[in-house]
Amino acid sequence: MELSKNNCRQVWVDNVKVIACILVVLCHFVQSMVKSNIIGDYYIIDSINKAIYYFHMPLFFICSGYLYQKFSKVYTFKSWGRNVLKKFLALGIPYFTFATFSWAIKVVFSSQVNNQAGGFVDNIFLNPVPPYWFLYALFFIFVFTPSFKSIKVARVSIVLAVLLRIALILLRGHLALVPYFVIKIMEYELWFVIGMYIALANIDIKAMSNKKYFNIAVVCGILFVIFSALVAIFNIDYEILGVLLGALACFAVVFVIAYIYRNNEQNSFFEFMTKYTMPLFLMHTIFAATLRSLLFKIGIQSSFLHILLGLIITFAGPIIAGIIMKKTKILDFFLYPTRFIKIKL
Repeated sequence: MELSKNNCRQVWVDNVKVIACILVVLCHFVQSMVKSNIIGDYYIIDSINKAIYYFHMPLFFICSGYLYQKFSKVYTFKSWGRNVLKKFLALGIPYFTFATFSWAIKVVFSSQVNNQAGGFVDNIFLNPVPPYWFLYALFFIFVFTPSFKSIKVARVSIVLAVLLRIALILLRGHLALVPYFVIKIMEYELWFVIGMYIALANIDIKAMSNKKYFNIAVVCGILFVIFSALVAIFNIDYEILGVLLGALACFAVVFVIAYIYRNNEQNSFFEFMTKYTMPLFLMHTIFAATLRSLLFKIGIQSSFLHILLGLIITFAGPIIAGIIMKKTKILDFFLYPTRFIKIKL
């Protein structure tokens, strides 16, 4: 039986994840170039990087929350236990695999890497490093967030998530003893439950059929650019402002993409990139750091070559690795373990 438009997976979600992933990769690449003194620490670069940081990770959490509410029914203790196990496999195996591999590379190339490896237990279990902290934090958000049964519950959850975010802002500097995962829940639960609310209220479906959402989203995008520029020009540094700017940008990206792909028809670029978002996210820093270390080791200092080869390898390396791993079941398992171990909710 053909799925209805309300129940099928929407193309816009995959495309937003691709956009978020590309932004994450580019931000990490630019940061690594600056830290290695390959490019200068220019104010304009830092400002653009900071503006992207307002929304690229929130987009991931919005998409995760949307898919969770759309396709998971976690209402009972039994379904909660099954969901936790499923997410532990889906997120935990890639996390432990690639976080450990990344840690090992930092140990081996300790004299060439930008960020030195800390202790294994600290880096893997207590204070995960970019980009792997996302999988770590997302798992704990799944642990503490049930599916919503009603719009009322969803709205109450959004209010509670807002209060958590405000509490985090007010308590910054006084959370030294609070576990890392708790801080990340306080920081990103809001975006996750917003994604859940979009799914439950079918807001994305409404946005596809009503150009008003698209027009508002475009205005939000313009406002985001203007206010981000003003923040950079006047060097304003208020965390709450970053959250509000992130909301503007997320609204713009989600509803512009939802409207553009309202017919749920994919184009060739996004169709290809969707297949390799996971390997690109997990392996871009590994390929980038390894190449940069090797280039320095053989005496190549040219900024042009570092940037050109770095961009090529940062994107192409994980995609090629993903293609190879897909053809080998034992390797593919480390990317997508739930393809091989099925757990029904």
